[in-house]
Formats: sequence, structure tokens, C-alpha cells
Amino acid sequence: MQLGQFRRLQKEKDEKLGEDAAVDADSNIIALYNRSLSRSRVLSEAEDHISALKQINRALMRFKLSKNEVKVYLFLARFGSQKVQQISENMDVHRTEVYKTLRTLEAQGLITRILDKPMKFVALPFEQVLENLIEGRRKRIIQLEQRKTELIAMWRSLPEVEEFKANRETLQVLEGKRHVLAKVSELLNSSEAEFQAVVSDNEMIWLYNSLFFDDLNELMKKKPLDARMMTQYSPTSTYIIEKTNLCDMDFAFLRRSNQPSFFIADDKEILLLMNNEENKLLAMWTNYSAVVASFRNLFEHLWKNQTKQKTA
Repeated sequence: MQLGQFRRLQKEKDEKLGEDAAVDADSNIIALYNRSLSRSRVLSEAEDHISALKQINRALMRFKLSKNEVKVYLFLARFGSQKVQQISENMDVHRTEVYKTLRTLEAQGLITRILDKPMKFVALPFEQVLENLIEGRRKRIIQLEQRKTELIAMWRSLPEVEEFKANRETLQVLEGKRHVLAKVSELLNSSEAEFQAVVSDNEMIWLYNSLFFDDLNELMKKKPLDARMMTQYSPTSTYIIEKTNLCDMDFAFLRRSNQPSFFIADDKEILLLMNNEENKLLAMWTNYSAVVASFRNLFEHLWKNQTKQKTA
């Protein structure tokens, strides 16, 4: 068999497996909607409800619950107290795995057992479970925040690896808003004398919803930082500028609307934001002096050719 033919057959096989997995997932969601509804036929009026269940299913899995734990909890929450056999048959999960999943859910406080013959299990109200999961995540974040200073001190106490001591020019690609925002914060807090930014409306919104402007305000109170930002003139940008109340920061409005966003710290490093074909946020960070100098010149050119407005 030729290599090209083999690869084509393998691709078709993988696609078929993916389709089968999607059908199985949809079947489980349909079972959570209505046990009397055929798994091969979904009524049009039920599509919105099934779509809602899919979103709830994905949201719960983000709280580090396994696929089976989410399935079993939602089944109990939808249909009330159930025996292990009923759960196993309706959710297509082996009895052994059901027992293991029930023990985990019970330990997490998501379900309780009813002492009966045979034993039954019942879910806590969805609103209460969601609040418990959110509160648990919030407590873990608070605990990490409380240990932040201690952990940073421990990290700094470690001996520096020799190969990282040299200030080499390099380039790094970051993906996702969380990683990009962390890098923006790192650039801001490392700035000693200057910080420049060109920011679109979309980036202004998620910067406003983060701690960026609070950190910038505190930083400018501690040291004489020359901070300048350019953004589009719009209701969004003017609202955020007024709300942040950064009196010592110089703002200006861009003449062009399609200018990519970027951040420069002390003429030493730059973070350039961009989107890929899937419209997912990416960023390129570099300390290459030629790249930093080029974008610094671009910033100065834009600054001289904009409609300047400073907040009161």
C-alpha cells in the first residue's frame, strides 16, 4: 500500500472515531435532558435546552471534575434520587466506575446518600453546588495570594543558573489572554523610567477588567515613571480613561483604527499583540534591540501625528 493511500485511510478512520465520540457525548447529554427522548432523534423545541446542558457540562468540568463525575451529578440533579444500577444503565458507565464516582462526589459534598435497600444517592441543589465550587476556587486563590510574598522570597533565594545570567537577545510567543496579561503585568512592573502602550478597544476592556490600571497607578506613585498610552477614540476608551483616573499618565487618541496593540518597557523589551486564524489572542515578546527600536520609533511617529488629549 502506498504511503499516501495509507495516510488517507488513517485520516478517514480518525475522523470516524471523532464523529463517533461526538455522537456518544450528545447521546449522554440527551439522556440528561429527558430519559424518554430517543437518543437518535432530538425534537426541535428541545435543542435549546440540550445546548444549555452542554454548556453547563463544560462549565462544571472547568472546576476539575472528571467527565463521569459531571455526568453522574447532572443525572442525579435532573432526576432525583437513584440507585447505582439506574445510574449505570442510563449513563452507560460501568457499575464499578459508578461506585468510584459516587464516593468522589460524596467526598466533595456534591451528593448525599439515602440509607435504603438498595442504597440511593441524591444530588445537592445545583445552585448550592455551583456556589460551593466557586467558593472553593476562591479560597484556593486567596491562599495562594497570601503565600505570594513567601513563595517569591523562596524563589529568589535559589541560586541563579549560570546560563540565564547573560542578557541574551531572544524571542518568545505567548498564547491566550491569561499568559499575555501576565506578561503585560511583568513588563509594567519591571519598567524603571518609561512605559509606552498602543491599545485597541478590545484590549482596553480586558486591561480595565484586570489589575493593570491599579498596578500602574500604584507604580506611578512610587517612582517617576513616564507612562504614555494611545488608543482609539470611542465611548469605550473615553469611559475607561475617565474611570481609571490616572492623572499622571499621558493619553492620546489614534488617527487610525487598525493599529496593532503593543507595549514597550524602558526601550528594552516589547510585547506585540496579534490574533491567529482562529481569532485566538497571541503575543510576541522580544528584547531584540532592533525590533524594540523600530516599534519605539513607530510609537513616537504615532504620538506626533495623533489628536492628543490628556485626562483632567
